[in-house]
Amino acid sequence: MRIRKTTGVPLLAIFIAFGGSCSLQKSKATGESAVAKFHSQFNAEQYHEIYGKTDEGFRKATSEQEMLEYLRAIHRKLGEVKDAKQIGWHLNATTGGVQVFLAYKTSFSEGDATEQFVFLVSGDNSALFRYNIESPLFITK
Repeated sequence: MRIRKTTGVPLLAIFIAFGGSCSLQKSKATGESAVAKFHSQFNAEQYHEIYGKTDEGFRKATSEQEMLEYLRAIHRKLGEVKDAKQIGWHLNATTGGVQVFLAYKTSFSEGDATEQFVFLVSGDNSALFRYNIESPLFITK
């Protein structure tokens, strides 16, 4: 009997670890889908819709008008998204959900950029928490 009790605890720990891993991978996939939707909406100039899917913390730090102007400026300078390749990712599980950090090397019609997204994912829902983009084309004389 004792052997079964002591082996049950490690087996339970392994089960929880693998179950959590599946959940984290699902959160990563949800974040990746959110990036694809962001790019699709960006190309269609649906900036209001992008802002509507941001987290409360994002909205406290950035007004909708600021975000719209920022995205319009990126679109004017870089054009439409043509291709995006993930170059890095990181997950952080919290009590409120999973923070999904995704980095992309993105090709736009007028040049390349590196994009960084942070989404807060809970279940199948994601909210943009942070967005950053860097490109040599942003440097002007």
